[in-house]
Amino acid sequence: MTTPAGWYDDGSGSLRWWDGTRWTAHVRTAVPPAAPGTAPSDSTVSPAASPPADGFAPPYTLPSRSTDAPGTMPGAGVHGYPPAAGSPVVPGSASPTPQPAAGVSVLGVIGLAVVVVGVVCACIPVIAVVGWAILVVGIVLSIVSLFLRGRKWPGITGLVIGAVGAMLAVAVSLITLVVAAPPVPTDDTPPLTAPSERPEADAPQDPESIEGAEMVPFAELEVGDCLPFVEYEDVEQIYELPVVSCDRPHTDEVYFIFEVEDGAFPGDDALGETAWDGCLAQFDDYVGIPYDDSTIDFYTYQPTKGSWTRADDRTVQCILFSYDDVTGTLRNAGY
Repeated sequence: MTTPAGWYDDGSGSLRWWDGTRWTAHVRTAVPPAAPGTAPSDSTVSPAASPPADGFAPPYTLPSRSTDAPGTMPGAGVHGYPPAAGSPVVPGSASPTPQPAAGVSVLGVIGLAVVVVGVVCACIPVIAVVGWAILVVGIVLSIVSLFLRGRKWPGITGLVIGAVGAMLAVAVSLITLVVAAPPVPTDDTPPLTAPSERPEADAPQDPESIEGAEMVPFAELEVGDCLPFVEYEDVEQIYELPVVSCDRPHTDEVYFIFEVEDGAFPGDDALGETAWDGCLAQFDDYVGIPYDDSTIDFYTYQPTKGSWTRADDRTVQCILFSYDDVTGTLRNAGY
């Protein structure tokens, strides 16, 4: 409701003119009320100066002149305007200053994002080192954010994710190391030495051209047959071997032959392991000392997928070999 224009008490004992929108500089002395039974004189306040009718209130009660700053109109509000009608200003009191609401810590949000990126990178083996560095930076930012104004949940979340992510990254690193580590050699693991690592001949030799050699198919090999060293080159499959008298210089000797279980072809790797295990078990009995203590090595001939399927081949030949030519049998050689 708008207060109508009129003379109103400004709080200093004087009347000031309110023009309906603001105070003016016009001031007049208030007339004391007449005694009972006394008729008002001509100097009585004019009707315009009378208090407003019921339902209206003066704009507000102005403070005393002693509280006004020099050169300002008594009771002037902000920018010279009084407060709205019905909202008096209490002299000497200051309007409460609203406190700004505390927002989310920007540093905490940044730290949380850096922690997430660091965890992801630390779990990738190729860039794990970079990921750990990023993760440490994110954790530091999250800790610092807890001491700044603002909501703390981003920093706390960053620390929790950082701790869980660090444990996950350590687990991934351990798994990667275990998978990538080379297998530990055991007594049952075939040695790296193989017939191809024996002393190289000057040129590949035709087995049939070896003096005193007889070409014998695998199916006809017998334990005790001696074989000269032959370097096979660009030969995928061998069907027969040169056999010589053990009195002649030779390097190889058949020492055990056995059959593997029938059934579907188990695969080259599985069949190779079976052949190796079977030959290793008989090495000590034939040579006279354990395989690990001997300077003699051995290798195997085993069925291929083609011979297994077409010829029902199930035979494994175990063959000793010496890195130097020998004369005589290797049975009970003891070295």
